[in-house]
Amino acid sequence: MRLSGRFVRVFQWIAPVLLPALVVFGRGLLGAPMGWMMLVAMIIGPLVVIAMYIAPIIVLFDRDAKAARSTRVLYNVASWVTWGALLVMMFTLVDGGDSPPFGSVLSTWGWMSSDASSIFFAAAMAAVVIGWLGTITTAIFGVVQSRSAKPPLLSAP
Repeated sequence: MRLSGRFVRVFQWIAPVLLPALVVFGRGLLGAPMGWMMLVAMIIGPLVVIAMYIAPIIVLFDRDAKAARSTRVLYNVASWVTWGALLVMMFTLVDGGDSPPFGSVLSTWGWMSSDASSIFFAAAMAAVVIGWLGTITTAIFGVVQSRSAKPPLLSAP
């Protein structure tokens, strides 16, 4: 798990920019038609980027994780859930702003219908929100734990 913690420590700074960009533009690179959803995502994207940088900034104050050059296990799990769900969103985002609605990457490839893709997208969106809240919560708990476990500065003889 230590290697995973080191990967998360680095990738937590790259993921907030890379993954929302993949959700917006990656679908086009993989063959799905781009429509109005791209415009909507480009407006919401910067807010997602800012929100995703909250947890890494909090982790900077975790003394124990900083000393180990790693992150805590629960933070790693929450981060992986968020990142994986964002990738699922990229493959299942259906552009419903046009008529007829454009399909997702998976429906364009013929692997599932647009309706099924929308259901998977909704589940992935819920997982992203839960994972993001988990990263913030575990980052805060890590900081609190690292601050409360410190030895006293002056001890009585």
